[in-house]
Amino acid sequence: MTTTLRPTGPETRSPLGGRGRDYAICVNGRSVGGVGLRVAPGDVGVLINLAVDEPDRGRGRGTIAVLAAEEILRSWGCRRAELSVLPERSPQPERAIRWIAGLGYVPAARNMVKQLPDTAPQLPAGTVGRAMTAEEYPVWLAEESAGYVALLVGAGMTPDEARAKSAADHAAMLGRGLDTPDTVISRLTVDGVPVGALWINTSETDRRPPWVYDVLVDEAYRGRGHGRSLMLLAEGLTLAAGQHRLGLNVHAGNTPAERLYESLGYRTTRWVLGKPLL
Repeated sequence: MTTTLRPTGPETRSPLGGRGRDYAICVNGRSVGGVGLRVAPGDVGVLINLAVDEPDRGRGRGTIAVLAAEEILRSWGCRRAELSVLPERSPQPERAIRWIAGLGYVPAARNMVKQLPDTAPQLPAGTVGRAMTAEEYPVWLAEESAGYVALLVGAGMTPDEARAKSAADHAAMLGRGLDTPDTVISRLTVDGVPVGALWINTSETDRRPPWVYDVLVDEAYRGRGHGRSLMLLAEGLTLAAGQHRLGLNVHAGNTPAERLYESLGYRTTRWVLGKPLL
């Protein structure tokens, strides 16, 4: 039997260079599932909605579909492929992750979400959050941007690509700086001394709940529990905005952060795995 991908509609293009197409997974012309391919401006292709119908599972259909999808992404100029495992769609996410890992994909990140309590958590004695000042903002932005560039380079981008994406993303998300709607950028102080910074968006969209974009403890004050205090501050600010869920992204290998978020009650809603397309 021959497993192939068959387009189910025309390829879509965006003015900024994105593209996408949906495919049926077919065995001798019979549809047994589907997968979608999406590429944002750049060179990372994403497989979405990968599914094989129950009667055809366990027969290698999904494996062949992923490999065929990778060939399409290569023809589109992609240097990396990513796909996600969603616990709500996969009753056995660990098994799905092992299968994907067997195809050469490695964990890249995971999204985590927490249902917040009705009342704001208490910060440790002497610890206070306050709005970031206009004088502090350029220094914080430069440090936050540098950290983001380093993460992108670690994920496979060239330094020039990473700097360009960082500039574009920050322009889109912080177009009005400290006055950007639904954006809260705060400083954490202990006995009046600034020890860290927090960036969150308090709006909820169809794609995500209110979101923690950055938690940064100043280097001289790391290892003292201030990361936990910043997260408690984030939860309090989210509740003050009338929201009761908070999400975040943690990159694979950041074990201290993963343990912190788990201890605070955050639960994984999506695993992201990636693979270079050589």
